[in-house]
Amino acid sequence: MLRRTRWVLVAVSAAAWLGCSSESNPDGGSGGKPAVGGATSSLGGAVGSGGTTSLGGSTSLGGSTSLGGSTSLGGSTSLGGSVSKGGTTSLGGSTSPGGSTGLAGSSSGGVTSAGGSTAAGGSSAGGASAGAGTGGGTSAGATGSGGSSSTTTKHAFLLLGQSNMEGYPKAQAADKAENPRIRVLGYDSCAATGRQTDQWDVAAPPLHGCGQGAIGPGDYFSKTILPKYPEGHEILLVPCAINGQKIEVFMKQGGDRYTWIINRAKKAQAEGAKIEGILFHQGESNAGDPQWPGKVNTLITDIRTELAIGNVPFLAGELAPMGNSKQHNEQVAKIPMVVTNGHVVSAQGLTVDPSDTQWNVHFSHDSVVEQGKRYAAKMIDVLKL
Repeated sequence: MLRRTRWVLVAVSAAAWLGCSSESNPDGGSGGKPAVGGATSSLGGAVGSGGTTSLGGSTSLGGSTSLGGSTSLGGSTSLGGSVSKGGTTSLGGSTSPGGSTGLAGSSSGGVTSAGGSTAAGGSSAGGASAGAGTGGGTSAGATGSGGSSSTTTKHAFLLLGQSNMEGYPKAQAADKAENPRIRVLGYDSCAATGRQTDQWDVAAPPLHGCGQGAIGPGDYFSKTILPKYPEGHEILLVPCAINGQKIEVFMKQGGDRYTWIINRAKKAQAEGAKIEGILFHQGESNAGDPQWPGKVNTLITDIRTELAIGNVPFLAGELAPMGNSKQHNEQVAKIPMVVTNGHVVSAQGLTVDPSDTQWNVHFSHDSVVEQGKRYAAKMIDVLKL
């Protein structure tokens, strides 16, 4: 009689063990709470919640694994102490140590959020997962693989002035090497370059008027400053110089090209670009005018206000030191005292193009290249790139 009673007790215990399901124990199965609706047994292992028993490291069927590393079939995962609350499952994906549960993907280096948040369709690397993600993992402080990607960062610069900004010497073959990360807004429709007015294209000289075929300082400015930006960033050039024009032509009050400048600059903003600086070379047509610095300040203040770009750096280039307008450099020198965040780019040592026998004011090819590099050096310093 005693022997028969023992067999009954064993059968009841086994039935209770095989028939119960439970929620995983946050503490890895150690020191769990008693089973609900069933007896708790401790056979060489820890006690699972909800009636599940961890038996010497085996995996429970239809319930949670409470064994510091095993994965449950159809239930929650309790792996090395990570907390899984609210019935989060690992379905068709793997769970990494110390990481969150992934659904149809893996998750590494993250933390599972309470309440069963999952990363569906992608992985979340290097950040804590927050909330349920659909179509890609979302990480705090990092972009998940398979999730949203960042857009290209664009840095725009306005090129203002007259002929020395537009360019005088012919561009040489070496100047025309293109970089797809530098783009220019079409100045005019040009069969030689294939550009269209107000349409974006890869930059190469001429940046301004098609007929000139000239190189201006904007070309080597952009080539020199580009390496200071991270890979993938773009530079957008907005050429707005017109040869032979006085400062009054560009001003909001009394001029007829101010709106044209603003509309072209806004096309860069419409591309998502931040206008980060203004390059300016003008004065030959206003040589010696003591009111010129104040007019320049009015123009730049209006442009900054209209475009809502704050006091972005304004760089004014000196005129050719041996040219017919060299006396105007006295006025250019006043720019930093008149224009907020205004700076002067030196023309010391630069020469006039020998072919410019009519005006004797235009820089030679090599001087334009050097001038562009000097504009870049100044902008790099001011922007602290």
